[in-house]
Formats: sequence, C-alpha cells, structure tokens
Amino acid sequence: MLAELKFNATTHIYTLGGRVLPSVTQALQVLDQYENVPARTLEAAREFGVHVHLACELWDRGTLDESALDMNLRPYLDGWRKFRGDTGFVPTHIEERVLHRQYRYAGTVDRMGMLRNRPALIDIKSGMKPKSVGAQTAAYAAAWCYANSYNRALSRYCVQLMPGDYRLHALDDPADFPLFLSCLNVHTWRSRNAA
Repeated sequence: MLAELKFNATTHIYTLGGRVLPSVTQALQVLDQYENVPARTLEAAREFGVHVHLACELWDRGTLDESALDMNLRPYLDGWRKFRGDTGFVPTHIEERVLHRQYRYAGTVDRMGMLRNRPALIDIKSGMKPKSVGAQTAAYAAAWCYANSYNRALSRYCVQLMPGDYRLHALDDPADFPLFLSCLNVHTWRSRNAA
C-alpha cells in the first residue's frame, strides 16, 4: 500500500519499509546542466519554487490566506489562477505521492485532473522549463498508472508560471520514459558504487 511510502520533506527522502528509494528528481540529476550556476543562485531559485508551489497548493485547496502572501509570490499565483480560468482545469489530486514498485522509485505529482476532456498530469514550474520535465512527468505518469492499474495514457503538461501569466507545454515524446529509466539506472549504479 502507498501508506508504506514515507517522505521526509526536510531531507527530500522517500522510504518504503525503511529502505531509501530514489526520487524522480534525484534520478534526473544526471541530466542537470547547472554546473556553471552558483550554488547560492540555485538554492534561491529552488526555495522560491517551493514557495510558489505551496501558494498554488493552498489556493487549490481553498486554504490560502492571501493577506499573508508574500508580494513576490502573488504574480506567480496570478499566473496559476489564469491557467485554471483559461483552461477550466480542476485538480482531482494535489501534491500526490506516487510509487513505482516495479522500478523502485517515488515522487510527488503536482496535479492530476481533467484538461481538454482527458485525464492530465500537470507539473508546475516557476522558472525556466527544464529539458528534463518530459522525463520527469513520464516517470510520475508511469508510477501513477502502475499503482492505480490505469491502462490508458495520461496527457502530460508543464505549466510554466510567469508573473500574471503562464505557458502550457504539452509533453508527448515517447522517449521520455525510456530516458527516465536510463537516468534511474545511472543513479542506482552510482549509489551502489559510491565509496
């Protein structure tokens, strides 16, 4: 059962029965092209993204206290609201943990719901759209479908938030999941051979 899957938000570590599982984002780090970006800049962008995600999550759940919202986050929340209004997307699952037992990895899906009359998986980005987002969403979709015995294809999208606006990117490359599995294999190999 998924109840066995534990997630430590501080360390960003998933465990199943006490055993550490690689996360989707950890496996995809092999594709990162940020070696020339200062660590402080990367951490600031990551932290900002976490706050944007939380603001969108709380708004979707109807629990956001907008009077307490940081002014820097409001334009990105406005972009999310615009996406929701323009497309009619209504999430059925929000920040849902997923586990792929066969391939032994875990992750967190930003949103699931209906978009364009089809079941859709949405990944929210508050900065640039990384090249790995296709593989990322394919891994989430595969885990969700495997866990739910769902046999139909899920549409996958990246919603790239910008101040007051958004860009919707359809992700449909059939090579995305094989790419993820290759990254997962490299991650597993490195983990086993770390000195």
